[in-house]
Amino acid sequence: MENIEKIRNQLAMRPFRSFWINTTEGSRIRVDRPEWYWEPPDGHGEFAVFGYQGYSLLNYRDVSSVVIIETPQSGAPHGEQSEER
Repeated sequence: MENIEKIRNQLAMRPFRSFWINTTEGSRIRVDRPEWYWEPPDGHGEFAVFGYQGYSLLNYRDVSSVVIIETPQSGAPHGEQSEER
């Protein structure tokens, strides 16, 4: 549940910053906007992440980490971002 709390904290952060969810299968899922993450009220640990290329359906147990948070790079042109590790 620690990773789920990290996800919820990222979603609540203002200004919002894009982040990645790493799964136990080795996939990386990017969350670009807080409204692209959806958890049904009684989802029993299931959630969805929507994106430009479609969507991913996951369960809490699928999340291995939330390790990369993107922050705007100082002096970078609008729209370009760097990754913190």
